[in-house]
Amino acid sequence: MIVADHQWLPEKVRTFGMGHCPLVLGECVQGQTPERRHFLITSPIGLFSWAEFAPHAKDHLQVEPAVCWKALAAVKTYLTQHNLPLRGHLRVSTPLGSGQGFGTSTADITASLRAAAAAWNRAISPETIAMVATGIEPSDGSMYSGCVAFAHREGVLLEHLGTIPRFEALVMCTGGIVDTLEFDKRRKDFRYSVKDEEQLMLAWRMVRQANQTGDAALLARAATISARINEQLLPKPHFEEACEFVEAGGADGIMVAHSGTAVALLFDPLSRERSRERITNAKNFVASVQPSAWFETSNGNVSQNISVKYPQRDRSSPALASLVSI
Repeated sequence: MIVADHQWLPEKVRTFGMGHCPLVLGECVQGQTPERRHFLITSPIGLFSWAEFAPHAKDHLQVEPAVCWKALAAVKTYLTQHNLPLRGHLRVSTPLGSGQGFGTSTADITASLRAAAAAWNRAISPETIAMVATGIEPSDGSMYSGCVAFAHREGVLLEHLGTIPRFEALVMCTGGIVDTLEFDKRRKDFRYSVKDEEQLMLAWRMVRQANQTGDAALLARAATISARINEQLLPKPHFEEACEFVEAGGADGIMVAHSGTAVALLFDPLSRERSRERITNAKNFVASVQPSAWFETSNGNVSQNISVKYPQRDRSSPALASLVSI
């Protein structure tokens, strides 16, 4: 049942709204335009944040789990802006931890705002979500469908880029987390070289063409350009080993979380007949470098449950890993 007005229903009646938003695999490209406008190009995958919001008669807002305080702050802002009661219980579910570069904060905020709006029988636009989200911290553009170029510090859509071609990825969680707010304080005044800016704008055009033609290998090359350039801002463990693996033909490219710790090897599943063999070889490579954890994902499927592999510390058997579900 959905609340349609401000008339509170009896406590025994459960009313709620639900919302969701995809996570991202870092970013395809991130940088600045020659006009020094910060931008990122989104890379949504088949994992989601889900939220439900249940208005109640108690005189407060609460969130579960408590770590999702950004989502709660966003809902409070939305309810205040629309003169709706600041009362309700927000529950958020996300399959990956924050601070690694999967856009969990933006996805949590987006899913929660959609849930709160639905609870009041209202629609909420991506533009409204973007303004609320960037009022809290620099945000991904995952409130928009498909792949977009997004001014993540302004909350402004720069370009709809269509649908990213299907890719497979092995994602290395290299350890630790990045505080987005603290990192942005350092990044906002960073100035890329003229050559780097030219390369990043080239990568933007490559993503546009890759989406138009369905060329996942071209997308992977664009992502690699951006990953290499942005390594100067946030160096990542195992990055050089991953680059050497790509250069040897083991994968089509690298995609990273530009303000996180994740490093992913990308594969075009349609480009080579032996793509599964390549991924199997890549799994052996990833296990050999022993990141904190790793998993396989895709943008071509929808799944809330993933299996994360944590390497055993016996270096005599680097390919062994214990398997857990989260």
